[in-house]
Amino acid sequence: MEKTRKIGAAAIPVAVYLLAALFFILPLLRLFIMSLTLEDGTYGLGNFIQLLSEERTHEAIINTIIIAVSSTAIAAVIGSFIAFLTAYSNIKRKGIIEFLVMLPFIIPSYIITLSWSSFLSTRGAFNGIITAIGLPAVDIYTMGGIILVLGFCNIPIVYVNVVHMLRKIPRDMEWAARACGYSQRQAMLKINLRSAAPAIAAGSVLAFLSAIDNFSVPAFLGISSGIPVLSTYIYENAIGFGPNSFPLAAALSMILSVIAVAGTLLEGFFVSRGASMDSIREDYDVRVEFKESKRKAFEWGTLGLLMILNIIPMLSMLASSFLKAYGLDFKPENLTFKNFAFVFQNRGVVSAITTSVTLALVTTVVCIIAGTAIAYAKLRLKSRAAVILEKCASLTYAIPGIVLALAMIFHWVEPLPGFRPGIYGTINILIVAYITRYLVMQIKGSTTALLTVDPAMEEACAASGRGFAARWTKILLPLITGPILSGAFMIFVPSLTELTLSSILASAGTKTIGLTIFNYQQGGDYNLAAAMSVIITILVVGGYCIVNRKHLFSVNKEVKGYEPAYKKGDKKLREDPSPEGNQP
Repeated sequence: MEKTRKIGAAAIPVAVYLLAALFFILPLLRLFIMSLTLEDGTYGLGNFIQLLSEERTHEAIINTIIIAVSSTAIAAVIGSFIAFLTAYSNIKRKGIIEFLVMLPFIIPSYIITLSWSSFLSTRGAFNGIITAIGLPAVDIYTMGGIILVLGFCNIPIVYVNVVHMLRKIPRDMEWAARACGYSQRQAMLKINLRSAAPAIAAGSVLAFLSAIDNFSVPAFLGISSGIPVLSTYIYENAIGFGPNSFPLAAALSMILSVIAVAGTLLEGFFVSRGASMDSIREDYDVRVEFKESKRKAFEWGTLGLLMILNIIPMLSMLASSFLKAYGLDFKPENLTFKNFAFVFQNRGVVSAITTSVTLALVTTVVCIIAGTAIAYAKLRLKSRAAVILEKCASLTYAIPGIVLALAMIFHWVEPLPGFRPGIYGTINILIVAYITRYLVMQIKGSTTALLTVDPAMEEACAASGRGFAARWTKILLPLITGPILSGAFMIFVPSLTELTLSSILASAGTKTIGLTIFNYQQGGDYNLAAAMSVIITILVVGGYCIVNRKHLFSVNKEVKGYEPAYKKGDKKLREDPSPEGNQP
């Protein structure tokens, strides 16, 4: 019996390693092999040589870098500035500001793109106003349009990274700088900004990775206007049905993956630089008190900017969803509900919604179970196999989605020699791809939830004679269910609205919400795409509000039990920047 138990214990890590190889490593290895496969069946660098000799490949690479760098600069500047205001200043309505900042993270980027294309349409109200005063019309279907939309979409990525780091910077460092003769502005620049620099850099790298990974924005705005980037160029080759289309797409995927992996390593470097503050509790106290006039200017200026970036384009898309035809004026005789009736009655649309909901539910449930089990094995059982599995899952999340989609095709047609599961062309290939893509998010979310539970509680349960099942049902599940479900919402929404993976993997009977909206937009049915986008936006934002209802519209967040040493006394130190006023 003891020998059998030892064999079983040794077999579990081996099984985990095999699963990690089957689901995470082998698909990428197959992609690499396909990139080296030539038309005559031999292997070599011919595909890379052919691609790098083509002018369109050069254009796609240059466009990708220009768009990613420029959009990252926009996201870094705006995201960091708003993070500083919400973390440190005395502006009000911080809950509303944070909600507006996070909207591009909640709403799919292709819906945001649709809203901007509606707002800046050639016959829209905005272009009508500026052309009436003699200015040239704004064309959203350009490199500049792609850069702007991607920059606005990635603001939340920078904001989230920076705002948490700013709140963790100890105030003692500021007081020490003030005592040495620094003014408040100098202390903020030399202490806080320098301490937050790794977070700003890490957020910027993440925004860069998101930009090169994004398929929907350059697809919606660039394909029709002939602006290639690597993600859309891979898509064009993959659906080209030429004799060498898949190997060429695989070679392009390897080029894009090299850029993405390099960015991921760089992001990890910056994260490690700021890891020393991970254990510090966030301080929500006001550190910079603006005068009333300046406070109102910053507060309403920030709200106005976010309204322009996120709300007004959405209202424009809402208006266009009621129009009988694209480009008509918003007048009563041009309005109709037929676009929404079509969305609810058309079999193709209903099938797409059903498919997406099924995919989202299955993906979320599987990720919750598997991710929590892996997190538990990593933290409580100190399993090396769980750590390796998490790293493998991180790899498939780090590479661009269009690359993972191609890897899924090459691998799951015949994952093992002689074994053909027959899942390609069915909803099952999408389920596998979604789980492979999003599992690491749940592993990290469950890890965070488990870290909030003291292991001593589990030890006390075991000491009282309770078994493993009681430990979970009586202690762990009641304590971690809330945080896990809250984190799982961030898996459910991307799975529900996903476009990149389904653009390659979906078949005629498994079209998703994102792919249906994409097809309507590419086919010129802008009003139907707008109507469907409005419905999805209402559902997604409504779900986010329900999940985050406790903190959504809080004006000021306070941390109880924390009273800085100088908070009540030494007002002169805070108010008088002169050296005399800085004497302790």
